Amino acid sequence: MKNSVGRNIAGLRLSRGMTQEQLAKRMGVTPQAVSKWENDLNYPDVATLPALAALLGTSVDALLTVPDSDGAANDRPTPAPARPTSASSPVSAPSAPSPVSAPSAPSPAAPASTNFELIRPEPAVGRSRSRSAAGRSLHIEVRGPKNNVDLAFPMQAVSALAALITNVPQVRTAVGTHGIDLDAIVTTSLGALDSTGPATLIDVTDDEDHVRIWVD
Repeated sequence: MKNSVGRNIAGLRLSRGMTQEQLAKRMGVTPQAVSKWENDLNYPDVATLPALAALLGTSVDALLTVPDSDGAANDRPTPAPARPTSASSPVSAPSAPSPVSAPSAPSPAAPASTNFELIRPEPAVGRSRSRSAAGRSLHIEVRGPKNNVDLAFPMQAVSALAALITNVPQVRTAVGTHGIDLDAIVTTSLGALDSTGPATLIDVTDDEDHVRIWVD
């Protein structure tokens, strides 16, 4: 998958759990405009870049930075040095007096009443999700000289979507080739269940392959 400003936008959008339509609405543009951004056919107006970067949880500089190679992308994992600092944390181990907080044991009296409050909300969430997922599907379409895929997975089986997708050779190849984050796709597809009409997750063209994933 090529590195570009458009792919930066698409990847960050999915990481924030937004469909193209949702990003378009928040930016006050059309979904077609977002699609053009992500396919590098057009770019956001300079005046809108700060708002776009904020929505995507990044800075304007990071949004416009295109790594020259995979190695450049690996520069981000620099937080690794943070681990050594945690290693030095053992020195702070003398904070052992923290066990004094254990006297909060009187809390066991509460469990009896909290059981009732915790049990009720869960079924409601499950039922609302199943209702919104009813009749909707996650569509995966790949068009190219080597891969031609046209599949639809029922959203009610969302827990098995990732496994189903990776078990289809053509889809697995397309996902690997284009660097598609399946976890982000599944998470965003769940968030799109409350929307009306088609919700576009991915719609990009790389080389000769056109990959489109949406909920309808």
